[in-house]
Amino acid sequence: MTSVFYATFYGSTRQYAEALAGRLGTVARELPATLDAAGGPVVVLSPVHGPSHPGVRFIKSLPAIDRPLALVTVGMTPVDAARHDDASGPLLGDRAGQVTRFYLPGRLNYSELTTAHRWAMKALVGALRLKVQRTENEQAMVDSYGRDTDRVDLALLDPVVEWAQRA
Repeated sequence: MTSVFYATFYGSTRQYAEALAGRLGTVARELPATLDAAGGPVVVLSPVHGPSHPGVRFIKSLPAIDRPLALVTVGMTPVDAARHDDASGPLLGDRAGQVTRFYLPGRLNYSELTTAHRWAMKALVGALRLKVQRTENEQAMVDSYGRDTDRVDLALLDPVVEWAQRA
């Protein structure tokens, strides 16, 4: 049976994790959690906020395991850019070759941000507005600044479900 773990800041990763677990006939467990000694594939869903990636930290904390392992990163970077850049690969270091990686679009509701996160976004977007040439991701941040943005699409879980069923 597949084990599904998740970390969440604002809820979109939990939404994906619960939907994935339901489709796989299991239960999603919030990190930190312990990994059962035996079992099937392991899927870790985690948001990424700047350099913070709880899913990567969890995977790197695991002892060597002989089970298929997947990391599903949830974020606000445009999907094609995120998949092309594969930012979680370098964060995983020497574990990257052992982890199948997926990326899903999330939700960022400015109305729910903590004060610290709101100020960080204000500073970041302010700096980006000064740039003449912006990447696709930078432009998306400028365009959506201050607006609740929900890009969650549960249909995008299909490749993760297929991976777990094959593993």
